[in-house]
Amino acid sequence: MARRIGRFFQVSCGFMLALLAASSVSDALAQKEKPKEPLWTHAFDLSCRKFGESEFTDKTQKFGVEVFKDTNTGSGLYVSQVGSFAAAGGFDGIKSAIKGSKGPEWISGLDLPSRKAGEKEFTKDTRVYAMEVFYDANVGNWVYITNNGQKDPKGNVSATPAPKDVKPAPGSLKAPKWLHSVDLSCRKGGVREWQNAKKFGIEVYRDNNTGNLIYICDTGAIAVLPEKGESKSAEGKAPVWLHGLDLYCRKHNEMDFTKATQKFGVEVFRDENNGNLIYLSETGDLAVLPSPKPALPAPTPNVKEPQWTHGLNLSCRKAGEKEFTPKTRVYGAEVFRDDNTGVTLYLAETGSITAIPTATK
Repeated sequence: MARRIGRFFQVSCGFMLALLAASSVSDALAQKEKPKEPLWTHAFDLSCRKFGESEFTDKTQKFGVEVFKDTNTGSGLYVSQVGSFAAAGGFDGIKSAIKGSKGPEWISGLDLPSRKAGEKEFTKDTRVYAMEVFYDANVGNWVYITNNGQKDPKGNVSATPAPKDVKPAPGSLKAPKWLHSVDLSCRKGGVREWQNAKKFGIEVYRDNNTGNLIYICDTGAIAVLPEKGESKSAEGKAPVWLHGLDLYCRKHNEMDFTKATQKFGVEVFRDENNGNLIYLSETGDLAVLPSPKPALPAPTPNVKEPQWTHGLNLSCRKAGEKEFTPKTRVYGAEVFRDDNTGVTLYLAETGSITAIPTATK
């Protein structure tokens, strides 16, 4: 399932203009070195069945996924053909494209119901998202992908490191365990009041095949991370809000930040059941990370503005597409530091958001 290398990316290096927050502008304009180009490492196609599709067939939906190393941060980035981004570790020793890269190893399939905000019970009308779990042996990561079963399938991805001594067992059939749920609101970029903020329902499950926690939004967006200790279930505590961010993201063909540049609202919460940080974008996409210790105060006092570091343009072929061509879809993304939490954020022009802890020197 691995594919050949092609020419595929351009790096977007335009600087922020005065329309951004003052501290972000000063940092961006002070940046003198051109960002390093991302390194393409490998690619594969991931098959994902629809809900109710018991077997893989030649008609099963496939999603193309490209994998890059952001050489500015050292993290890996999985990008699906629909513009879903997932950051992960495991790329420290990678200096070039992986020769003879291995195809993904299928581990299991999961069906996860996800209620909308305010929906108290699971019913026959609750939306169920189909999900497949793979192991990327090239870098030692679990890779999750969903299929919403619609005419325009989402193909949301998330990735997280697997234990070094892991021995994947394809065909694992342990059912996921529902732990708790949260309803979270997110304001649009530039909006200060909560009155019209959109609400999203988020379910939290334990994947008993991998030991990971799965956060799934009613939009089908997912975030996966290893479970640290036993998370409380059923009688969950309400999340607490920490702070909000306004993040700008240029489209792939937009060289500079302008008044027309899309601005996304992002809210930051702490899941009080396990301490995890939840980043939620106005599009209903999310990223989840372990909370730093000691626990951060809520709400965040003296909130620091997000610091823009660089921009990326990353291409992703559709499933079955062997080479990169001028018609291959390109996605613009911006990279920010949230110094309030010690997190580096990736925001794609699609509104997809993913995050990793900021590397410390």
